[in-house]
Amino acid sequence: MRNLLTAKWIILLNTLPVLLLLGLCYAEFGVIQSLLPPAGVVLWSRFGLALGALALLTLGHGLWQLRRGRPLGATYGLGALLAYVVYLYLALYWGADLVPRAIPAWMLPTPPVFYLLTLLMPTLAHAMFVLIARLTPEEQPHSVAVNLGLALVVPLGWLLLIQVPGWFWQPAYSPFWEQLWGVMYVAGALLFLFFVTRVVYIIGLKKPGEWGEFGLVWKAVITLVLPLLGLAVNSGLFLNKFSAEDHGIFGNFSSPWFYGLAALNGLLLCLPNSTDRRWRLVQYLSRSALFGYTFYFFIVFLPFLPLSVIAIIAVGVGFLMLAPLLLLMVHLRELTTDYEALRAFYSPRVLVAGFLAGWAVLPLYITAAYLHRRATLHAALDYVYNPDYSKSYHLDAQTLAGTLRVVKQHKERSAEFMASHLPYLSTYFNWLVLDNLTLSDAKISTLEQIFLGEAQAESGPRRRWAADPTPPPTTVRLRRLSSSSTFDSGQQAWVSWVNLDVANTDTTQRAAEYVTTLPLPVGCWVGNYYLNIGARREKGILAEQKAAAWVFAQIVNENSSRDPGLLAYDGPSRVKLKVYPVAGRQVRRTGIQLLHKEPFVLTVDGLRVVLGDTTQARPAGPVATPGREVAYLSAAAKKQLPLVQRQPYYHFLLDVSARKGARKSDFRRRVLARLSRASALGQPRFSLVNTYAATLPAGADWQKSLAEATNAGGFYLERAIRQTLVEARQNPTPTYPVLIVVTDSLRKAVLPADFADLSSAYPESELFYALTPDGRLSPHSLRTDPTNEVRSTPDPGMPVSVRAWPDATRPLAYLPDNELADIVLKRSGRDLPAAEIIQGRWQTGLLLQGQQQWQVLHPEATDAQRVPFIRTSFRAGIMTPFTAYLALENDAQKAALHRKQEQVLAGKAALDVAEQTTEVPIDEGALLLLLAGAGLGLALLRRGS
Repeated sequence: MRNLLTAKWIILLNTLPVLLLLGLCYAEFGVIQSLLPPAGVVLWSRFGLALGALALLTLGHGLWQLRRGRPLGATYGLGALLAYVVYLYLALYWGADLVPRAIPAWMLPTPPVFYLLTLLMPTLAHAMFVLIARLTPEEQPHSVAVNLGLALVVPLGWLLLIQVPGWFWQPAYSPFWEQLWGVMYVAGALLFLFFVTRVVYIIGLKKPGEWGEFGLVWKAVITLVLPLLGLAVNSGLFLNKFSAEDHGIFGNFSSPWFYGLAALNGLLLCLPNSTDRRWRLVQYLSRSALFGYTFYFFIVFLPFLPLSVIAIIAVGVGFLMLAPLLLLMVHLRELTTDYEALRAFYSPRVLVAGFLAGWAVLPLYITAAYLHRRATLHAALDYVYNPDYSKSYHLDAQTLAGTLRVVKQHKERSAEFMASHLPYLSTYFNWLVLDNLTLSDAKISTLEQIFLGEAQAESGPRRRWAADPTPPPTTVRLRRLSSSSTFDSGQQAWVSWVNLDVANTDTTQRAAEYVTTLPLPVGCWVGNYYLNIGARREKGILAEQKAAAWVFAQIVNENSSRDPGLLAYDGPSRVKLKVYPVAGRQVRRTGIQLLHKEPFVLTVDGLRVVLGDTTQARPAGPVATPGREVAYLSAAAKKQLPLVQRQPYYHFLLDVSARKGARKSDFRRRVLARLSRASALGQPRFSLVNTYAATLPAGADWQKSLAEATNAGGFYLERAIRQTLVEARQNPTPTYPVLIVVTDSLRKAVLPADFADLSSAYPESELFYALTPDGRLSPHSLRTDPTNEVRSTPDPGMPVSVRAWPDATRPLAYLPDNELADIVLKRSGRDLPAAEIIQGRWQTGLLLQGQQQWQVLHPEATDAQRVPFIRTSFRAGIMTPFTAYLALENDAQKAALHRKQEQVLAGKAALDVAEQTTEVPIDEGALLLLLAGAGLGLALLRRGS
């Protein structure tokens, strides 16, 4: 440990952490700056300048000592320790002024105080070690008993002060006594840690044969008994104070791996040192391999060491908080002894390389395991949400199940310090596997149903920071709907503003939310949005949809008077508007700009308004983008297309999911009975559906394939339907599929809310059918709620006329024969050029709409094209399903939105923004501390060289 006296350690353990700390705090300050009072801004500036000055003084002293070739002295250790402790104390004292309670917690998911406690701990620990090394010369004898006694004086003294009232105990509040007690506690904690650490250091100074009065028993207690006892106490094995759903005080260390590694580590450290150089090298490498385990628990408990005095007084086993510190020092001592013994046989470079290689074993293993989980999860998300229909998939369901369990654990919220997370490792998992995002409960349940056959039960009730109550019925109503329209001759389109005045019918209600849905016709885009906030009109910000929805929800959950408004797509042809709050007798006004090719009537909450002038309207002919990739066909233009009738055929989707093997004969009987009654529909097709959808070649022996199919996984019907519809849309033919599902329960199938985004693939009819045991075809809608049976409809074999585009000879698409406009793609099966800004906002909107339709047919391109598509939406100011308009009250909300948006855009498209805040506060800066630990071990190994 004396090698820590080298001044170069200041750069690693002080300068770099402080730079990181300043960067993190500056980023947080940038978000909340507009909400701080002037005095708060000044206070942030002073603390920032003070920390920068301390770091510069510390670095300057270190560089001066390096230049002089001298080690750090006791003066530095004492000075740095006192200076940074005073800084921390003042920061905690002024914490309520640095971050006032008026600032919403969601804007600062990790309070700056946790950054301070975590990133200044390496400096404090280093200063403490320097002080101990300087005050404990190796050439002088030192008493373990005396230092241990001095360490115990602190908790015993505090116990006496608490138990024996007197003039020192002042029950009445007083600022003076509050500060005095605080200073006394800090001083006592420092003295306690100083003497405890010094005890272990003195023990380490003894040579291997001089353990004397302590012997192997004390070594076993420190390296084996205390770690195992600490794990057991953390899990509530002895205290029995946790309920079933709690996982631990400081983290979820209940895995048998932690106990196994603790036992193995203790045995290796207690094992007598071999005199054979080969076995000694094995010992050295083995101890190096488990050094990462020891150091992990050291950094986990490092921020809590100042609380160890309280823990010892309040809980009899509180001394276990010191176990990682004691274990670290013993582990480093053993590695140093091995290193010095092996230097006679191996070069220092070989030994250092061996240590680094051993130290990297556990981190590399964890990284490899997390990368495997990431690859499995991303493959599953791609298969479900961004599939490549031309690709075959086979995923590791068990690894996926384990990954989903971890994700659910990370979303749990426990009381007080109890947690289901792994400190630092959970943050590493969230960063490496989840891109700092998460999965919604709905997506987790869907993945479990698809790959495991059913959603997995929770290990215990999930507790959150706040309850998720069902919102009461809204009393807000639309009072007035008005509009203004202008025809833009440059882009040959209408620009209309729709204004909504909303009010609360319950004037006693403090705050309520207005929610409504606006149906939009084909060829109509949202081009702007505003919300009146007080006396000003706040223009909406076009942002990434998930980030905007998250920020809106956080503001509403504050239950305050802050004003957000959100406008986002709620389906292919409708947008949802939310305004909050609408309170008392207040009338709120909000407005939406619509760009549309033709006049139309908009109905909102029963009120109607005409957009555009129908008396001046002329029938719009086909309109295409400059490259003619996307075309808009008005109802009149569509009527000019030729009518054709395509031949239907049955496409049976057979359920071969888990636990359906006994139903195969029944399914076979149903299909044969149906085919005997409706053979005129043409050559049938068959798909075997479980987790995957295998479509059999035309004319294949479907009965044999059904009998031989392995029943496994869930009934992922959505995949089979989408795969069939996409194939039909990309390769238009004179025939079309009539989808018939063969299962015993359609409600157990994995289905979406609708298939409205694929409406271009079923122009003849929006229906699919479930084949019942009695041979009846039960109709269901692809457009709305597929699980519910709809009323009686015409027989699926009846001819239906559709429009062929652009002609009947070589049609590129078939369109429904109705009075509605349509948007068609010229190149649905090939790459579509990336969306870009073109002349005229309406034309740009048409290109964006075409790009969106193309991505529905090619979801495998979503991750690659999503961000450029969103950026084009931003530049054009035209909302898409990937973006949303959000009106915010202040600059802090806007800064928080920008930060969350960048996080979402950097992650995978199928991942979600957290439903609740999931950060583990003290995990920030973990990588820096790990690097510091590696350097610490390396330096101690080279001691004396």
